[in-house]
Amino acid sequence: MSAIKEFFKEECQLHMVGLEYQKPSHFFLSAWQNTRSPVPLLIWRILLFLTSVGIVLTSFITYVLSPISIGFWFIYLTHWGLLMMMLATGFGVGISARCYFYGPIGTQFSLPWYIKTYWILYNISVPLAFLITVFYWTLLYEEGVEEEVSRGLDIAIHGINSLVMFLLLLGSSHKTRIVHVVHPIIFSCIYVVFNLIYYIANGTNPLGDPYIYPVVYWGNPGTAILVIFITLLLLVSLHFVTIGMAAARDAIANKILRPSVTVHAQEDITLRTRGEATV
Repeated sequence: MSAIKEFFKEECQLHMVGLEYQKPSHFFLSAWQNTRSPVPLLIWRILLFLTSVGIVLTSFITYVLSPISIGFWFIYLTHWGLLMMMLATGFGVGISARCYFYGPIGTQFSLPWYIKTYWILYNISVPLAFLITVFYWTLLYEEGVEEEVSRGLDIAIHGINSLVMFLLLLGSSHKTRIVHVVHPIIFSCIYVVFNLIYYIANGTNPLGDPYIYPVVYWGNPGTAILVIFITLLLLVSLHFVTIGMAAARDAIANKILRPSVTVHAQEDITLRTRGEATV
């Protein structure tokens, strides 16, 4: 019990809201490796990024080829989540590639902007992907809501998105801060504002209904606000689930690897010599 209290005391400090981190190597080395080569995580992230790009392109192209206006693609939270997924995995690839070609990131300065950007995207996209999957299978599936042109693609995307983000979390080694729950909350609030403005502007879904999601119909504001409130509570819960999964990842990886020397102790050790990578 004291360990839990100590954890919350440490993680809930005000300065944790900032995007600083004592071990930058956690952003380009996996928890599952006992070397300092960025290559394993680089390959892992490239695969996830290509998968993300493939999902977004498949979804987007099906709209382009259908009689439905492509503009409707941008109204759904699922597609916002897919874009965040693609950006998060893309920035992850960029960080790993940068460290492979130019060496490690030191601790003498604050984290560079691209790592901070990646961290924010990661904090948003992981719990958001889980939320979208839960939201779809608990509320939208029974309502018959189709965000994709193809029913099969609609079902597939609402599972693959969470799988990609889980694999991104699994391959990483940096922590998820409790106070960083503000990132997915702010993003979700932006979507809620968009949803409301879209309704006020007489926007419709592809079927001509005066809402994007039937469970968030602003013609019944009480019900809409209740659903949004419950959804935000679920999002916060999923952020804590993300924290738990990251902690479990680290614990299991440490138990399996049991390194005799701490891999990430010296942040500025050269990752590779000229012309070859350290494996």
